[in-house]
Amino acid sequence: MVAIGTNLIAAPARRRWLVEGRVQGVGFRPFIWRLAREHNLAGFVRNEGCGVTIEAQGDETELHAFDADLARCAPTGAIIRKIRAESIGLLRAAHNFEILPSTFTAAESTTADSSASELTPDLAACDDCVDEALAPRDRRHHHGLISCTHCGPRFSIIQSTPYDRHRTTMAAFELCGRCEREYSDPEDRRFHAQPICCPDCGPQVRLSDATGRALAGDPYVAAAALLAAGGIIAIKGIGGYHLAARADDPAAIRRLRDLKHRDRKPFAIMAADLPAAQRLAHFSAAALLELASPARPIILAIKSNVAASKLSPDSAPGTHRLGIMLPYTPIQHLLYAALRDCGFAIDALVMTSANPCDEPLITEDVDAFARLGRMCDAILWHDRPIQRGIDDSVLIDAESSRRDCPEHCAQSSTQPAPTSPAIKSLPSLIPIRRARGYVPAAIPLPLPHALPGLCVGGELKNAFAIVKNREAILSPHLGDLSHPKSLANFRRAIDDLLKLLAVDPRFIACDAHPMYLSSAFAKEFAARLKVPLVRVQHHHAHAASLMAEHHLTGPILAVVCDGVGYALDGATWGGELLQADFHGFTRLASLSPLNLPGGDAAARQTARCGLALMHQALGADFLDHPAARRMVPDDSRRAMLGRMIRDNISCTATSAAGRYFDAVAAILGLCDENTFEAQSGLAVEAAANQANPSTPGPDLFRLLEANPLIRCNPLAEAGPMRIDLSPLTRALLNGMETAAPIPDLARLFHEQLAAAWEAAIARAVAQSGITTIGLTGGVFCNVLLTQSLSRRLEKRGLAVLRHRLVPPNDGGIALGQAAIACAQ
Repeated sequence: MVAIGTNLIAAPARRRWLVEGRVQGVGFRPFIWRLAREHNLAGFVRNEGCGVTIEAQGDETELHAFDADLARCAPTGAIIRKIRAESIGLLRAAHNFEILPSTFTAAESTTADSSASELTPDLAACDDCVDEALAPRDRRHHHGLISCTHCGPRFSIIQSTPYDRHRTTMAAFELCGRCEREYSDPEDRRFHAQPICCPDCGPQVRLSDATGRALAGDPYVAAAALLAAGGIIAIKGIGGYHLAARADDPAAIRRLRDLKHRDRKPFAIMAADLPAAQRLAHFSAAALLELASPARPIILAIKSNVAASKLSPDSAPGTHRLGIMLPYTPIQHLLYAALRDCGFAIDALVMTSANPCDEPLITEDVDAFARLGRMCDAILWHDRPIQRGIDDSVLIDAESSRRDCPEHCAQSSTQPAPTSPAIKSLPSLIPIRRARGYVPAAIPLPLPHALPGLCVGGELKNAFAIVKNREAILSPHLGDLSHPKSLANFRRAIDDLLKLLAVDPRFIACDAHPMYLSSAFAKEFAARLKVPLVRVQHHHAHAASLMAEHHLTGPILAVVCDGVGYALDGATWGGELLQADFHGFTRLASLSPLNLPGGDAAARQTARCGLALMHQALGADFLDHPAARRMVPDDSRRAMLGRMIRDNISCTATSAAGRYFDAVAAILGLCDENTFEAQSGLAVEAAANQANPSTPGPDLFRLLEANPLIRCNPLAEAGPMRIDLSPLTRALLNGMETAAPIPDLARLFHEQLAAAWEAAIARAVAQSGITTIGLTGGVFCNVLLTQSLSRRLEKRGLAVLRHRLVPPNDGGIALGQAAIACAQ
């Protein structure tokens, strides 16, 4: 308890404030204490389950000034959602302003008309802490767990609310005298910083070999030497373990790929600092700010020419982008400092999650030694427990380009980092994976009422959502649920977050697909709790997620393009134009279905999609085309696939836009097998990025005038408009036969697909009168398609909604499920 003396004037007044939002774990109480002292006020501040309560009394003018400063000067990590203030009776004996111990009851967190204090995301190490860790004379020199009120772990260590040290995984580490004094001193940067510790009283960093035997010497220096020699190091971070290797060492990268069974998927690169990052990739101004923000996400930006000489080609093959992040833990900063001090000219490391392929993040030290021993040469770890695993967040820099990068860099290199770790309105950044730094920030639902509930998301790129007090709290990215360990982790994560938020679900929402593992869990869980199960159509959920994050209830016209989603009639969709609100939708247009031989096999073997697209465009003679022989050289296999398509044997009809990208990748010879999700789409976009739109022949860019791509059903007929890309397919095939540049053909596909959607939307706008258009679904992670279609629609005077808070892919559909279930 801390108090200050206050000389009260005559006839003071007293007020109470209840502050809701992200106000715990961000230095909010010390801020209030200092603010009260500045305004000569008496009273107290206290954490409670519903937020922070403040009572203050003093001169009326000072109370008004305090009230104004409360929201205007809040700490960096705070997000104030609501302030409720009232006048209360005066306490004549009040002469001090105190920080009182936290109070919390389960009833407070489940009250329908109160909002629980928001949990705080994990924050990157601040500059002050990094400077202290690197300063030889500082008592925290070389301390790999250094933190303060403004930085360090939060969500990954909290065990229950409110956020106090004894409710975190730091509870077992008793503070030494010096740390206790800092913790209790309101003037200190570590005042009430719950993860506070030092080398004398906190967790310890060690370097061990793969068997757990401690290695001699300074752990950072020894790890740096191993990395410099081409070794692989497992490193414990905030929310799990990473595997690190030199990004410029082809042998180390190849070995890492073999050990992780990750043949082609690009690795994330951790640059030593911001200048090193800017040498490797071209960043827009907004991306540079977010890259260096307390969230420290991975930013996917276009490779620079320097990257080709600085990095192994195997670090990020088959794509024009690099995933770049900056160090965000003290251990990472100290490792780079050791590399510099030892004279190793290494400013880029591959930093990839240290989990075996398709398994969840490794967070337990015992598991790390048992499961990572064969994948690395040493393990750099610490003994602070991780309460819950959380992966790195990923954003695409939609403005990154070789042309505009120098100007962007010059304008933004001296700008300060954002003052809040939450994703704000960043139209140039598209979230791909929402996790560390952003989760568990709540997203308000645009609804007057919402029962508490659980929305389990999809099966791929899973993230679930918990609804509480008209807000959706999304889980971190959990990945694909097909692996048994991932499904078990999904179940544990749901139990953990329901308990942490003290939510008793009154409904369970899931995808309408009956075979999704998440949907099966939802059915079982709803039956056990005896609550309603709400099944939400996949593409309706995509549209609703976009409406919810923009705080709209609709209706909108939503273009939903993804891989495959289950329709209510049992069909498979994925290239749709929906008129949607939270209560329902109408399918207005779709891509013409492809008849895919072998169903799910076509998602991996792109030639199957290519043959299906050729059959759609050329008819029965499609196997005679040279492209068919090029895609499937084996005569008997080609004949078998052709027969399956023509006779509809073991085929699945789907309008999925993702399968169109697979087909074009096969026809253009860019990708014959998807070894990871969306590999072919990345290849087509990477090729198109190399094209100059002004170079292809005029015939290619007059397709719409000569060959309309829309077949429109009369209004009296049932069914949606069909977008027929056969003319475009024939142009691509002709381009291949006449040796047109592959990049030009890939760019043509993007532009004409955008033009086709523009034509369909124009008809739908004329019919419905709706002028707000949403772009959602995993295919809109493609920057070229998103920009081209947005540009076309905005020229028509239409309002275009794009994702900025949750991913367009399946990582965002739980938010849509929440909005639909609560509205209905």
